[in-house]
Amino acid sequence: MIADGDAAGWKVTVPKSASGPVGGARMVTDKAACQPVADALSETGAVKPVASVERSAVAEDRSGVMVRVRLASYAGDGASKIMADLAGAAQQCKSFDGSGSGGKQHVGVAQYGAYLSAQTSLGFRLTAKVGKQTLPIYLDIGSVGDTVEYLATFNVLGDDPGTGSTTAERQQPVKLGAATT
Repeated sequence: MIADGDAAGWKVTVPKSASGPVGGARMVTDKAACQPVADALSETGAVKPVASVERSAVAEDRSGVMVRVRLASYAGDGASKIMADLAGAAQQCKSFDGSGSGGKQHVGVAQYGAYLSAQTSLGFRLTAKVGKQTLPIYLDIGSVGDTVEYLATFNVLGDDPGTGSTTAERQQPVKLGAATT
C-alpha cells in the first residue's frame, strides 16, 4: 500500500474515518444497474472483502485534490463478480439518485479510459451533485487475482481534477506491483 513519501508532492495518511465524499455507509441507488458503481464509490457492497486497507493522499500544493485508495481481497470469485457487475454498469448506468449517510445526491456516470495496468480495469467519471455543489470524481477500479484496487480522485473544492491519473494514483500500482513480484 502506498505510504507517505512514496509520491512526491502528496501527503499520504491512514483515514481517520470512512465518512466524507467517498466512503461511509452504503449508498443505495434508485436503479439496480447502477448499484455496483455506488458500491465502489462508497467502499461497501454486497460482496464483502476478507481483508482491506485504505489510504488518503492529499496534494500538498493546496489545490484541494485528494485520492482515496482502497485495496480489498475477496474470497472465491468475489473480485471477478465485482468487476463483471461494474462492466455491466458501465454499459447500462448513465446516472442515479443515491441516498446514504451523506444524504441524497444525484450522480452522473460516464466511462473514461482507465489507465490502471491490471488483469481487468474500468474507469468512471462521476459527477456527484449534493445540494448546489457538483463534485467530479474519477473512479478507477482494477483487479489482479482476488484483489481489487479502488482509486477515487476528486477535488474537495469542487473543481475538476482533470483526470484520475495523478502522481499518487500512478504510484499505487507501482507499489502493489513491487509487493507481488
